[in-house]
Amino acid sequence: MNKPSYYPNYYSIDDVMITQERIPSRALQNLFGLGFLDTSEKGEHLEANHQLELPLWYLLQQDERNPSFQLVIPDIFTTAYKEIYKADASYVELGKLNKFYYELGMYLCKFETGDDLASMLFDTAQERIKGIKDMCNNVSSENLTDNKKLEYMERILYEAGSKSHKMFSDWLQEKSVNIKSTELVTNHRKRKRDEMDDDEVNSQVSQRSSM
Repeated sequence: MNKPSYYPNYYSIDDVMITQERIPSRALQNLFGLGFLDTSEKGEHLEANHQLELPLWYLLQQDERNPSFQLVIPDIFTTAYKEIYKADASYVELGKLNKFYYELGMYLCKFETGDDLASMLFDTAQERIKGIKDMCNNVSSENLTDNKKLEYMERILYEAGSKSHKMFSDWLQEKSVNIKSTELVTNHRKRKRDEMDDDEVNSQVSQRSSM
């Protein structure tokens, strides 16, 4: 699995997949000869206010001075869902809502006029990281492939966290074994020394008795 790309990266497969996401949009003017952009449109042209979905990479490449389309923020990043996340973000199936929830949201912040989306992403991540930490501390053989609760970045955090937790547990176990082995060796040497001392004392007693 590739590492997440927090900034646009032309050679990142993950970034390519994220920017391929189709986003709700509407035409800002009559667009001649662009009817093919909407597979459900039978006409050759697109009229102003026509609703369609376009890949994010196309919307990012628009001329900001004279855009042809206006991006519509998807519902999962709106205020309505913000209340759901605020109620209990840990139970939301982010992976089901969108596989690349956080990274797509960071891209969409560019089209948001306020800071609501950015703060929602931060608050949601902050709340959910607690659950991921608990999962890492209770590493099991659970297969996350069918788990819709975690999105892409959260899966990476879980895998890194569970691996670190396992390494730490193995280290503690190895240290415990080494300490126990050291104690056994020390006790064995002590017993052997005591036995030698007893033999020496017995030997001296025998010599005195024979005199």
